[in-house]
Amino acid sequence: MTVFLTNSFSPSMLKLSKNMSIEVKFKEIDNEEFCRVIKDAKDLVNSIGHSSTVNLVNSICSTDLKMNRISVLADKGDVIVSVILTVRLEEGKILNDSEISQLLSEGKIKFIRASVL
Repeated sequence: MTVFLTNSFSPSMLKLSKNMSIEVKFKEIDNEEFCRVIKDAKDLVNSIGHSSTVNLVNSICSTDLKMNRISVLADKGDVIVSVILTVRLEEGKILNDSEISQLLSEGKIKFIRASVL
């Protein structure tokens, strides 16, 4: 099982082909479970492509992850844990560290676990 760490979720992240179906179970998790999943993963693939988001994860989880803007292709049995903004940013807006921390403190960030069944 691979655990993918992302800052979004899209069906294009699933290894899906014609005549094949995949189910995904979504669960909102708290930051303690989010950090536990990351730290306990035997095969963690970090695909967070924004420095402020990876800095936020490092801050709350005491990790030392680096920005890694790559594509994700999850298969059955994999897990995707995501840092999700619950607000829509203005076009082209890139958050700095203090702005993303402010969104977290305002409850405008969710942590989601997507289990690919």
